[in-house]
Amino acid sequence: MKIEIPNIREQQKVIFEKSTQAAIEQLRANLAAPVLPGVSEINEADYSRDHLLDKDAGWVAPDPDLVAAYFRHFQSAFPEYGSDGKLAALLGVSSDRRIREFKSGAKKVPYEIWRRFLVMTGRAHQDVIKVFGFMG
Repeated sequence: MKIEIPNIREQQKVIFEKSTQAAIEQLRANLAAPVLPGVSEINEADYSRDHLLDKDAGWVAPDPDLVAAYFRHFQSAFPEYGSDGKLAALLGVSSDRRIREFKSGAKKVPYEIWRRFLVMTGRAHQDVIKVFGFMG
């Protein structure tokens, strides 16, 4: 008996196609996300909006008061992420301690983590990167 197995390149292309289709479905589902009330704990107009910019467009780390308010607002809207540990896991952060450091201002939120949070909360768009070719 002989079993034909596609070569690695063909297998990678199939995996890429399936994951791309899953991503497209997620993007469609994102369009149907609920619209929730904005943060009421602080007046966002009192702060610079530079924390909403892309990294190459002048992004500045958000003020700790904004971080704390945004995180608490998210956690109250989505109780399954109500603990700092669960929020840390969602954002790919090492521990709940790190979330508390971001909230207190002891550490600045890195761009990549903040951007992920902004996308998750509909404050920033998701980037889709062009594939130039399958090269290996």
